[in-house]
Amino acid sequence: MPSALQAKLLRVLQDHEVRAVGATQGTPVDVRIISATHRDLDAQMKEGRFREDLYYRLNVVSLDLPLLSERREDIVPSPRTISRSPPRATTRTCTRSLPRRCNCCSPRPAGQR
Repeated sequence: MPSALQAKLLRVLQDHEVRAVGATQGTPVDVRIISATHRDLDAQMKEGRFREDLYYRLNVVSLDLPLLSERREDIVPSPRTISRSPPRATTRTCTRSLPRRCNCCSPRPAGQR
C-alpha cells in the first residue's frame, strides 16, 4: 500500500472522519476494518515500507492460518460438483405485464445464471 494511502487510512481511523474531494468539512464515520495480507508486515515496518502506527491500529486481533494446501478438508467442493446436483424447485412468479418468458421466471437453481 502506498505511504500516502497509509497516512489517509490512519487519519480516518484516528479522527473517525472522512472528507470527500472538494469538501470543506468532514463526515463522521464509525468503521471496522478486516484486512489480510500474505506479506510479512514486521519486515515491511523495519524496511520503512509500512507505517508502524497504522500497523498497531490494524493489528487488534491477529489470526495466523496455515496454508490451504495444509488443510485440504477446508476446501469447498468445486463448481462442477455443485452443478451436477439436481436443480432445486423455484417458486418465483413473474410480475411483468407481458406474458413472455423472462429471467425471473426461468426454472433455475438459486445462484446460477
